[in-house]
Amino acid sequence: MATSTATLAQVAAEQEPQGSPEAVPETVFASLGDKSKLSDGTQTAVNLESGLIAGFAAAIVSQPADTVLSKINKTKGLPGQSTVSRLIKIAGELGVRGSFAGLPTRLFMIGGLTAGQFAIYGDIKKALDATDSVEISK
Repeated sequence: MATSTATLAQVAAEQEPQGSPEAVPETVFASLGDKSKLSDGTQTAVNLESGLIAGFAAAIVSQPADTVLSKINKTKGLPGQSTVSRLIKIAGELGVRGSFAGLPTRLFMIGGLTAGQFAIYGDIKKALDATDSVEISK
């Protein structure tokens, strides 16, 4: 069964996965039917696409803070200037648009790395026959 990233994003948004990052592919698998009946390629594709979605989310959320951190490390503060005032000044200079500078590159890098991690994790779980999730009582 072929899936698209848009479909995975819709399923994830509709089902509101809770808990660990592993909840995203598990939610998608649940929407596709019995996981054991899916081909290995489909399972890997779901893991890759789920990792891509998680990586994009992580990149977008962390970009502004990393941009400000990079700027604060590149510039020296005035004598007696506090770190908080430097952060406020840099954030004001960057603005919202400037704080997301370099986002496409970050999306490519973080999205790709996270997708690879999800795929490797899923394949190792499958190889070790550790595919059942552990439920912690609520």
